[in-house]
Amino acid sequence: MMLFTTTILLIATTLSPSWAFTPPPSWDALQSTPSLTNRPSPPIYHDILPESVDSSLPVLYRDKDCICAACESVWLALEVKNVDYVTVLVDKNNASGDDDGDEQISMLPRISWPSTTDDDESNKNDHDTTTTTTTDPVKLLEQIQSRYPDTAPQFYPPLSSAVDASRCNIMRLPGVMPRNSDTNLMSYAPYLFRDDGTLVKPSSHAVSLEEVEEMQEEYYLGDFLCGKAITAADIIWAPYLERYAVQLPIVYRNKARLNPRNRNVYGEVDNWYKVMEREVPAYSCRVMGDAKHWRKCLEVATKTHNERAVRDDERVSLPDVPDQKGWWVKKNSVAKAGEIWSEYCSQRPWLAPTPGGEVSLFMIRHREMIVDAAVAASLGDCFDDKNTADEALREVIQVLLEWNVYFDQSSEEETAQPLSESGLRMALFAAEEMIQVPRDLGMIPVGALWEVIRSCDE
Repeated sequence: MMLFTTTILLIATTLSPSWAFTPPPSWDALQSTPSLTNRPSPPIYHDILPESVDSSLPVLYRDKDCICAACESVWLALEVKNVDYVTVLVDKNNASGDDDGDEQISMLPRISWPSTTDDDESNKNDHDTTTTTTTDPVKLLEQIQSRYPDTAPQFYPPLSSAVDASRCNIMRLPGVMPRNSDTNLMSYAPYLFRDDGTLVKPSSHAVSLEEVEEMQEEYYLGDFLCGKAITAADIIWAPYLERYAVQLPIVYRNKARLNPRNRNVYGEVDNWYKVMEREVPAYSCRVMGDAKHWRKCLEVATKTHNERAVRDDERVSLPDVPDQKGWWVKKNSVAKAGEIWSEYCSQRPWLAPTPGGEVSLFMIRHREMIVDAAVAASLGDCFDDKNTADEALREVIQVLLEWNVYFDQSSEEETAQPLSESGLRMALFAAEEMIQVPRDLGMIPVGALWEVIRSCDE
């Protein structure tokens, strides 16, 4: 909580005491906002699937902390196909000592397919489309494509009668990326540490990035790994390249050739990141993790590595956390974020129609937890009591619901300061302490919250 308290003290010195703010709407009024009414709860459950859930839908079991790379690939695959499915979030660290229960926890990701009258011997093919317990993401993607062959995108489009580019590029992943890295840390910090207590050499990273750059140049019709459309190759590679882009420049600072998103060195690689974020709404709106999340995972991996480092010069010292909060919306514009979100939420009735509305839904659903935590964290410095914190949270929600008014880039009129001092404190607390990407919300909705915070500092 130190970061939250320090930030609040800094901002409190810059706020004008002359701003006047009207009391925010009541909870009943906020919940009656037309854009939020009649929103069903998302089809997500914890640990156990209730018996009342529709048995005709596939069920994805994945880790609740959004660390498992294989889970991310399968999650993204279902999302980009826009499959109607149910999620069960499992705590991989909650081993009970019960053999059956612990086995279920370790078997992630997996999909439970509904039984149908067509699931007989005549319907079974090489991809095994029957109910499965496999945790191999490549096999699970094969099953998803087999179950939804006519639904775009096609995971395995034929490049020609003789070349299956998607499967070929999936197979290239272990050979292209640095070899001999610790397999136990692949979900936390892939390709950075070896299990013998040494670091993967910088030259190996540079060679790998050059090879990815060359792969991109092979398919010049588009910026995805196989050309103009997302395929299974992108979905399998995404979790690793996503972590790599955040973590490699932290371990090797100020080295252009060791930054996957350095456009001047790896233009094609950077194009891949951009096309995934801008043209795959499910990725930037829900599945993609942010720098804060992958920094925390890197800290876990670094601790493991440093405890077994063979020499002092093999140990890693991480720099201070950079200010990258809400960077995606800031870099890509509010208008672009809204456009991507509109496409993503159009067929998901439990989502709000705007990114700011989606954060509002989260805050409304978890308001008691947020208020209690804010009061406990502030120790009286920020919020005198629950009523003060409650009012501040309602103020933040009110602004988020009107975020398009405050950030209408077509208007030349200056907008008023959106938040009071107390409201800004609550917005910062929620963004820094209560919301994790992608566990709770996606990059773009949280970017809307950071735009509100940033606007108070202008």
